[in-house]
Amino acid sequence: MRFRLTILLFVVACLSCATRRGPIASLAAPSPTPRFEHIFVVVEENENYDEVIGNTADMPYLNTLAANYGLATNYYANTHPSLNNYFYLTAGRAGTKAPWVRLLADEYPGQVAGDNVANLLTANHKTWKAYAESLPGTGYVGDDRGLYVKRHNPFAYFTSVRHSSVADQASQRANIVPFTQFATDLQSNSLPNYSFIAPNLHNDAHNDAVTKTRAACGDHRALQQADGWLKKNMTPLIESPGFQHSGLLIIVFDEACEYGPKADSRYDPKRRDLRGGGHVAAVVVSSLTPAGTRSDQLFHHESVLRLSLSALGIEQMPGFAAGAPDMNAFFKPKTP
Repeated sequence: MRFRLTILLFVVACLSCATRRGPIASLAAPSPTPRFEHIFVVVEENENYDEVIGNTADMPYLNTLAANYGLATNYYANTHPSLNNYFYLTAGRAGTKAPWVRLLADEYPGQVAGDNVANLLTANHKTWKAYAESLPGTGYVGDDRGLYVKRHNPFAYFTSVRHSSVADQASQRANIVPFTQFATDLQSNSLPNYSFIAPNLHNDAHNDAVTKTRAACGDHRALQQADGWLKKNMTPLIESPGFQHSGLLIIVFDEACEYGPKADSRYDPKRRDLRGGGHVAAVVVSSLTPAGTRSDQLFHHESVLRLSLSALGIEQMPGFAAGAPDMNAFFKPKTP
């Protein structure tokens, strides 16, 4: 008993001593997501990470952005084929229902209920637009038309957008606009808080613009066309005063190659038993992203969704975005 009492007195004395010296050191809290006024998410199509990053012959502009800003080196798409990846980017979960799953997912004719980036932005008094290249007209939620494909525009499926209350129905569907509106909004300084940008089939690396057919993995013309489109349309944005002040741009590929000898269906490089959409490139651009920033943390599309909302000060996260890893490693606060 005397021995135990001695030990107890020793411990109390040590704690008292530590208190007198100052507070006991604690682990540093995770860095918060910095706030931005404008978020831009551009989605490219169907290319493996290795066909994009390091390929300065076909994609010099995107590689320059990756070198001058941030690159996620361990980013894996969620699934094959395209459509559900777009839902993970905007709703944090798959959206199609049986029998429209796996290979049939892209043909899904239904709608998607539940929370998504659009209704959460609206609920938090933030503005948004989906800029879809070759869209037939403002508010269009119909099927494919020419180089525009519905499966690359998740907002055309969301019940909250398609069937809003009478009071805001027009404003919600009117947020789906042709990409030609983007340059106008940039010029007039009227870009929304959140912009989702979907190039058409000839400009997102999905198709070969010369053969007008689906591009093979690593197709040089398709990659060059996509890179040229990015340079033409993203350079004015990045160089604009508004973006330099408080803009965040994420350029990501929806999935890796699905077919052919380079097909990639990995979800996690350490879990070969899990099927996903393969290793893809994700580039982060902002004035708070130091040149050469890299992160090898495992990310999926719901992390981009989480970043998109949290960077605008929204705490509610739909689907798997609620538990997705933060992408805060890509930012360093400006020094006074």
